[in-house]
Amino acid sequence: MADGRYVFRDCVPDGNIDIANVKTGEIITRSWSFRVNQPPELQSQLDSGTFDPRNILRGYDGELYDGDGNLLAEVNEWQAQINFENSDYQPAGKKIKWAITQAYSVTLTFTETVIKDARLLQKVVAALKDGEPDAVLNFMGVLRGHKD
Repeated sequence: MADGRYVFRDCVPDGNIDIANVKTGEIITRSWSFRVNQPPELQSQLDSGTFDPRNILRGYDGELYDGDGNLLAEVNEWQAQINFENSDYQPAGKKIKWAITQAYSVTLTFTETVIKDARLLQKVVAALKDGEPDAVLNFMGVLRGHKD
């Protein structure tokens, strides 16, 4: 079975982002949400015939990079969603209304993020200051299939 590889470019922070979520005796993890400003790239989809999530291996499934290709975080759990905005159109003489896509947005959410490079938080926090460029990042998610 081939691995599934998904690439999301030009991600900017969106919504609530955990900059600290501390629990005694546990690894610090953070939840993040991004808007993706480029169409997602499905470089390869998980090829398992009939998709069975039990065949997906756990591990460091995602990696977050800065614009220079430096690894900033490993992401164990992530989700990508496309939100479509449609307008209704009803042709003359037809009873059915068609949906015509006008726009879409892509949201990328990490529920378990392990920071590997402090520059990630520095880039996000620095971008909060007036006149500073936005923190723009790239994400690659991989679903690894069992090897036969």
